[in-house]
Amino acid sequence: MLVDVSIIAAHDAGTGIQRVVRSLLLELLRAPPEGFVVRPVRATRKTSYRYANAYLSSLDASVSVGDDTPVRVGPHDIFLGLDLSSRIAPSRQREFLQWRAQGVRFAFVIYDLLPALHPEWFTPRARRSFRYWLGTVATYADALCCISRSVADEVSTWLWQRCGIAGSELAPGWFHLGAELPVMPNPTADLVPQIRGRSSHFLRQSVLMVGTVEPRKGHAQVLDAFEHLWAQGRDVTLVIAGREGWNVASLAERLHGHPEAGGRMIWLTAVSDAELAGLYGNLGGLVMASEAEGFGLPLVEAAHYGMPILARDLPVFREVAGQDATYFSGRTSVELATEFAAWLDLLKAGSAPGSGALRRLSWAASADQLKILLAAIS
Repeated sequence: MLVDVSIIAAHDAGTGIQRVVRSLLLELLRAPPEGFVVRPVRATRKTSYRYANAYLSSLDASVSVGDDTPVRVGPHDIFLGLDLSSRIAPSRQREFLQWRAQGVRFAFVIYDLLPALHPEWFTPRARRSFRYWLGTVATYADALCCISRSVADEVSTWLWQRCGIAGSELAPGWFHLGAELPVMPNPTADLVPQIRGRSSHFLRQSVLMVGTVEPRKGHAQVLDAFEHLWAQGRDVTLVIAGREGWNVASLAERLHGHPEAGGRMIWLTAVSDAELAGLYGNLGGLVMASEAEGFGLPLVEAAHYGMPILARDLPVFREVAGQDATYFSGRTSVELATEFAAWLDLLKAGSAPGSGALRRLSWAASADQLKILLAAIS
């Protein structure tokens, strides 16, 4: 099983899709599908696939497997497009053709269709690369592994409307992601310096947003809503944990220069897993304001700590969190501020619904679900 790690092998940002790729790869290496040896592979737009041996050694120093030599394939091998190599895979189609002639089957993990469904949120280059990648996937895939039922439904519709491919020809499957963060023997030991030593009241009245700061995540709308709350005299803090993404230069400038920056608005652009666990375990609640998602991993991470959740009313969030979250539907900052205020009152009273009962998977269980989908083409 050749597992594509082209992007993460070149640079591991430690967030988003790369967190998923690393976690699932480690589980596949630990417990390969029956009858398979798992080998991570990498390529670039100009170079063919090679075994990602150097990257494998970086994951486990005890593993010494030599140089990154060219991949050799044979009948019944499986290529798993685990990484989102949207700028690489389309350039490797001649290689894919050769492999298919040698009996290789292809499976791709699809995290979402956002660049295709909401192109306004992405750069022209990202939109173009994703379009080419989707075409490559539709051409070569023997199996599509989507990270939620919601994404699988969208992919099924897209395949029929854009490619004329019916579900009887290629039916997207789906699985759910896992989440594992450090257990905190000392709940406050790993708090980031910006909030370490703050009062328990401060922590309870602080809400957290987790994820790269990018247009679809709703940071600007949430900040607008908090400004309304602050103007009303609400003593509540917004903590944002996520690096700066694309197309948010003006928002980043606003966040850095905000009058509440460092006070009732804290932006953490780099946090470790232990520090993130400290935030989940100590702050009052999680806000998921994304306008679209493929899954919503922070929902499951927060549930490990029973953290109350306020999420935008999206089908995928309902799929993941069910009744173990509170949902909002406001479209304006004023509407959102009103819904926030009601939820904050519940937090203050200690009566906001917790997320401890939310069904969550380990990464091993998530990988097991993925292996079931792959078994169909084994």
